[in-house]
Amino acid sequence: MKSTTGSISRQTLYLAILSALIVGFVGGVGYSAFRSASLSTQQQAGGHTHSNEAPAAEAIAALEKKAQEDPDNAEVWAELGHAFFDSGQADNAIAAYTRALAIAPDNANVRTDLGVMYFQSKKHREAISEFDRVLGADPQHPQARFNKGVVLYSGLGDKTGALAEWKALLQTHPDAITPTGMALKDLIGQVEEEKE
Repeated sequence: MKSTTGSISRQTLYLAILSALIVGFVGGVGYSAFRSASLSTQQQAGGHTHSNEAPAAEAIAALEKKAQEDPDNAEVWAELGHAFFDSGQADNAIAAYTRALAIAPDNANVRTDLGVMYFQSKKHREAISEFDRVLGADPQHPQARFNKGVVLYSGLGDKTGALAEWKALLQTHPDAITPTGMALKDLIGQVEEEKE
């Protein structure tokens, strides 16, 4: 029999994870899903900060036109992907990011955003694959490592795998904080408590 305290703690954990997903993935944090006192501003932003406001349809149309006029410009495709990301159009963002990566496959931040969009589309294995590609090139890429943990935990129900990712992240970024303001080490503690 579970105690009321245990289920409140579990409910709090689920709300924290849900908030992290909403704030981090949709609300504009994107691949800067956490911040750390030891990270520089550029590393926190990852190169592009997602907006809290959805771009107007006219802005997306203008980017689509630019992409058609300059189809080999990875930056334009990435910007179009960001616009779709910010407006909650995961499938369109996936298509734009995929096109950008076909031109410039080494852009870790675009690849991380692609993983986030796969997660949002409930394509969890594809999301993990993208994060793994980023981590294969840069094992210390903090946003990919954190996001992989979130997908493992929330998408695939793999608490052990999520904990391993987050603990690896803590080794290089001991002051990591989730989008909800919770220290990553505290989130790890809650997940470990739940596992027992």
